[in-house]
Amino acid sequence: MRLSFLLACTVLSASAQTRDQPVNLLNGDPMSVFRLSQAGLGRGSAVRVPAEGQSFTEALRLSTSAVPVNSWDLRIRAAGNAPTRKDDTILATFHVRCVEPADGECAVLLNVEQTVSPYTKSANVPFIAGAEWKRVRFVFRMSEDYNPGGYMIDFWISQQVQVAEIGGISFENFGQGVKGSELGLDALYDGVAPDAPWRAAASERIDKIRKGDLSVSVKDSDGNPVSGAVVRVKMTGHAFGWGTAVDGTKLLAVNADSDKYRQFILENFNCVVLENDLKWPGWEANRARALRAVEWLRANGIQKIRGHNLVWPNWQHLPRDLPALQSDVAALRKRVLDHIQDAVAANRGTLMDWDVINEAYTNRDLQKILGDDDMVLWFQTARNYDPGVKLFINDYNILSANGANLLHRNGYFDIIRFLESKNAPVDGIGMQGHFSSPTAPETMLRILDRFAAFKKEIEITEFDFNSSDEELQAQFTRDLLITAFSHPSVTNFLMWGFWEGQHWLPRGAMIRRDWTSKPNHDVWREMVYGKWWTREAGVTADDGIYSVRGFLGGYEVEISTGGKTVTLPATLVKEGTAVQVVL
Repeated sequence: MRLSFLLACTVLSASAQTRDQPVNLLNGDPMSVFRLSQAGLGRGSAVRVPAEGQSFTEALRLSTSAVPVNSWDLRIRAAGNAPTRKDDTILATFHVRCVEPADGECAVLLNVEQTVSPYTKSANVPFIAGAEWKRVRFVFRMSEDYNPGGYMIDFWISQQVQVAEIGGISFENFGQGVKGSELGLDALYDGVAPDAPWRAAASERIDKIRKGDLSVSVKDSDGNPVSGAVVRVKMTGHAFGWGTAVDGTKLLAVNADSDKYRQFILENFNCVVLENDLKWPGWEANRARALRAVEWLRANGIQKIRGHNLVWPNWQHLPRDLPALQSDVAALRKRVLDHIQDAVAANRGTLMDWDVINEAYTNRDLQKILGDDDMVLWFQTARNYDPGVKLFINDYNILSANGANLLHRNGYFDIIRFLESKNAPVDGIGMQGHFSSPTAPETMLRILDRFAAFKKEIEITEFDFNSSDEELQAQFTRDLLITAFSHPSVTNFLMWGFWEGQHWLPRGAMIRRDWTSKPNHDVWREMVYGKWWTREAGVTADDGIYSVRGFLGGYEVEISTGGKTVTLPATLVKEGTAVQVVL
């Protein structure tokens, strides 16, 4: 199945044909042409209801009473009534709100696809809505030439039990060569504008939670304040973890690329996760490599190292001998616990975090046999063999997928709540962050707020943005960095690799194969080592004190007066740090 859609801002090629007179793709009143699919009968309903106080008079109330096995089984759909050409610009407009759950969110997925196999998709994008009516305007382009009836327009309502209403629906074909901005949409995505309200609030939070007051007091040998002493404050390292996934083999190899690989890591990151070497199969295949990689990182000043991961509970991601133990519950349980003991004990005192469980919502092969309570046992066993390491759970599609994968997000939330109810020693929540399209910053902040209610650390553990649009990639990287850094529960932010030559999704890298920088790397340097990096200088006042507000982390403080210079290390903490010098 081939997916071809672009966000609202996407610049489309070819010449405009119907810009002034767009063609309606629907045949008649949307309230009549959209019908519930046959497969959805018994799981949901679609009824017409009045829409008060809106520009439209009626809406479809879409009720989901049972979540289907296949997400496409529960949908309303209408046949496309007008011919389209490949790359035609389509503006979808609709209004949506959530009726149930009250004060909650509903998810509706817009899907436009070929009527017959292979069901080529022109759009497949989820949207979320709260209790108030939300107007959605979304631009995509058609992936093929179609005759009338050759494509279907759907709204899927299959993520959770809910009641949503949708109205004011239109699909207009503007031909080719039309930009989303020409149709009044944001240049890239919601919240991207320089004056978007979320930016000022985020900046205020960053100043409050990521900075502290550093004071330098200079006195002479008699204890008198020294005024006019020159003080230079230079940051040497962030308290916040800015990191990346690395490959153990590439890290330890002896060749020109590995030399550049190591240098880049040390120049750009203070936090690292081994991409595969500490995963169960990789650990058992070559534990020496994993241990050597951790040793090299620590010896070169990187103390923030994540362990990823102890249990990824799907046969595909487990050692090959485990499926043979399915009929012997005791032996299977022992095999899992022995591995946790082995890996945690061998790395005791060297790691910052362990992802105890990875992707537990969609990977349940072990839980189906051992039971969900064994997840608690996995955390307890890890705690027993390294009381000092922080224990995380980790999952995907929490912030990504337009923030609208409620089925996955709610499932992850429920797993964490279950672990909490069983007193599992969970210290942190990992959100992977694999994106192929942006999620609005305000949406991500709401999601972070929801999970912050657990009062645990949150880490962005595996960020990449898989796109050939480098402008969009760079802009969203900037906004996600701001979003994460501004949230008080987020403690670390890790890329899932950085170099095209060693990246699972090369388009998501920040450095090209020839080691030249992409715009998203420029953003990384601009923010992490520019805007959020403190370099200040000044002179002591009459009381002998120089004060500065800086980002939390390590510092080098240099004081010069009367031909004497003293340089001291300092660590700026949130409560503030006072440095006292006698010259």
